[in-house]
Amino acid sequence: MKNTHIIDIAHHLMRAYITKNDIVVDMTMGNGYDTLFLANISNFVYAFDIQKQALESTQKRLDENNINNTKLILDSHEHINQYVTQYKYVIYNLGYLPNGDKSITTTSQTTLNSLKTVLKTIEEGGIVFMVIYPGHEEGKKESDDLEDFFKTIDHRFYKVVKTHLPYQHLNPPYLVMIYKKELNKD
Repeated sequence: MKNTHIIDIAHHLMRAYITKNDIVVDMTMGNGYDTLFLANISNFVYAFDIQKQALESTQKRLDENNINNTKLILDSHEHINQYVTQYKYVIYNLGYLPNGDKSITTTSQTTLNSLKTVLKTIEEGGIVFMVIYPGHEEGKKESDDLEDFFKTIDHRFYKVVKTHLPYQHLNPPYLVMIYKKELNKD
């Protein structure tokens, strides 16, 4: 692990869990870096974004790398259950599209709505990886609302782990992982 960016730490951890047999979901495709990463280590990737620019950028990146085990979806991740019924791993890389319109961001409402759906439907033993950016106004609200929600998760069924880089600049992004326990196991 060369870099210390939180997304690099998330990728390092995902690589330890995700296999070529797994179906994964990129809830915020952005410019396609996470989608490409996931496509290289998994069986199939569903990727969501509400911006056409994100879908086009991601498709270009995938084409340049001869990747075809993906389905790009121009819709909110809040509608995941309309497109995907089976998956084991999920990544949210929240915030706004890099080099895009910074007024268009993920929001607490849609993120929480989709996360609640994901926690119900993700396979047992699956993990939700969330990179959260509290460094901008909507990101701070989203972070606060997510933190409040994490406190309410039923820990009989889920384990929640938070990783952050506390000695970086003010309000650095951080990673939350939510593991859905397997029944009859720890």
